[in-house]
Amino acid sequence: MKPFCYIVFSLLLSTTIAQADDWPGWRGPRGDGISLETGAPLHWSATEHIVWKAPVPGVGRSSPIVVADRVFVTTGDLTDNSRRVLAFDRTSGRQLWNTAVHHGPGGKMHRLNTTASSTPACDGERVYAVFVDDKELRVFALDLEGHIVWTKTPGTFLSNHGFAACPVMYGNGVIVNGQQDGEAFLVMLDRRDGHEIWRHKPSVNLRSFSTPVLTQVDGRDQLIVTGSMRTQALDPATGETIWFAEGPSQKFVSTPSVGHGMVFSFGGSPDKHAMAVRLGGRGDVLESHLAWRNQKSMPYIPSPILVGDFLHIINDAGIYTCLEPKSGKVLSSSRKLGPVNSSPVAAAGRIYFFEDSGACTIIENSAEFKVVAKNQLDQQVFSTPAISNGQLFVRTETELICIGSAAVKVTEGKPSP
Repeated sequence: MKPFCYIVFSLLLSTTIAQADDWPGWRGPRGDGISLETGAPLHWSATEHIVWKAPVPGVGRSSPIVVADRVFVTTGDLTDNSRRVLAFDRTSGRQLWNTAVHHGPGGKMHRLNTTASSTPACDGERVYAVFVDDKELRVFALDLEGHIVWTKTPGTFLSNHGFAACPVMYGNGVIVNGQQDGEAFLVMLDRRDGHEIWRHKPSVNLRSFSTPVLTQVDGRDQLIVTGSMRTQALDPATGETIWFAEGPSQKFVSTPSVGHGMVFSFGGSPDKHAMAVRLGGRGDVLESHLAWRNQKSMPYIPSPILVGDFLHIINDAGIYTCLEPKSGKVLSSSRKLGPVNSSPVAAAGRIYFFEDSGACTIIENSAEFKVVAKNQLDQQVFSTPAISNGQLFVRTETELICIGSAAVKVTEGKPSP
C-alpha cells in the first residue's frame, strides 16, 4: 500500500518552517509529487552515481522524507512487534537514531501492506508518524533527536487490509485519515500537545488509504478527501463538509490530484474508476460539477501526477495513460512498464516512474511516452522516492539509497553507537 501523507501548501497560513528544497512528507512540499528543482539526477545504476546506501532494518513501504540535513523513514520490526521512526544523516547516510514508538501486534493487512506503510511528516521541529495495531490507531510526535514528545490514540481501527494513509499538516494541526471498516473518522490534532481540534465522521464506514490534499478555492482553504464511497472537500480549520460527490468507487488508495479548477479522483475497489469534479460547489455537486469519468486502465495503488496540461497515470500493471485534464480526453495509452506500486514524481518537466523491479523510466512532460532515460537499481522498490537538493532518495526493501547527479564513491551508512 502506498503510503499517502504530509503536505505543505505555500498559500496556507501554516507554521511549517521546512526549506523550499526539502521533501517534508508524502508527495513533497506541495503534496503534488512535483519538485521545483532543476538538477534532479537523470542517470544511475546500482553502482554508478550513488552517493550512499544505508541499511533499513525491519519491514516498511513508507516513503523517505527529507528536511534540512536529515532523512526520515518508518519501519516495523517483526522480531519484537515494534513500530519505529529512523533518522539518517543526508550527507553520509549514517543512521542517527532509531526510536521504537510502539509495540504490539500488526493486525490484519493486505499482502502488499506492512505495519509501516504510512509516510511520516516533518515541520522542521518535529516528526509525526501514524501506525495501527490490531485494535487502535496511534499518532506520535518526536523531536529531531528521536525523543517522543507526545502520543495520542484518536480511535479504534478495524480493517482487513491494514493502514497506509499519511498525516497532513495544516496551521498548528496535523490531520489523520482514519477511514476504515470500523468506526471511521478524520481527526485534526494540535501539533504542540496532540489534543483534538476537530473530528469528522464519514457518512459510511469504508476503508481508505488515500491521503487528503490541501487546496484553495476563491481564497478559501479546502481539504480534498477520498474515501467511504465519495470525493469531498472539508474545511481544514473545522472539519465541516463543504461539498461532496459520490464516487468514483467505494474504496480508495491513490491520492487525488488538483489543478485546472478541478479535483481528479481515483477509486480502486471494487472497480478502478476515475472522475473529475469542478471546484467551487456546495453540498452535493455530482450532478452540477461532474466534468468527466474514465473507467479504462485506471490505477488502484499508484497515485497519478498532474504536471501542467498533462495528467500522467500509471496503473498497477504498468499501463501508462496520459489524459487531457480539462476534458478527460485520452491523449495516449499503452503498456510501458512492468508491475508498479510506487507513485511517480516530477522535476524539471520530467516524470520519474519506478517499477517494482527497481527499474526507473524518466519521460518528458508531454502527451506521448517520450523516454529521457532508463535506470536500474537491481533492488525491489515499492515506495515513492523523494527529491531534494539535486538528489533522489529511494527506499528499497532493505536499504535507503541516495542518488546524486554526479558519480561519487559509494559509502555504506553505519548505525551510530
